[in-house]
Amino acid sequence: MSSTSLERVIEEVKTLTIEEQRNVKELINSLLEARGDEAKESSPQDLLQRRMLERGAISEIPRRDASQYEDFEPVEVQGKPLSEIIIEERR
Repeated sequence: MSSTSLERVIEEVKTLTIEEQRNVKELINSLLEARGDEAKESSPQDLLQRRMLERGAISEIPRRDASQYEDFEPVEVQGKPLSEIIIEERR
């Protein structure tokens, strides 16, 4: 693909809705997975997970999906912070 074609595709993707961009991301990820390990970036975490899978420590490598955390709102808890409670109990 020429750089002008790639730039045109990138500009088209920028005009898509968030949901359509997520679909494009999933498609690209599935295409990369289909190409095998040589297409994946090998971060230390990726290497560790592959080794754990090979040795049977895990049955599958979990998919990373940051979209599940987009609407995350922490729960407000009443009372002392947990760190203070732990310090008090250690005394």
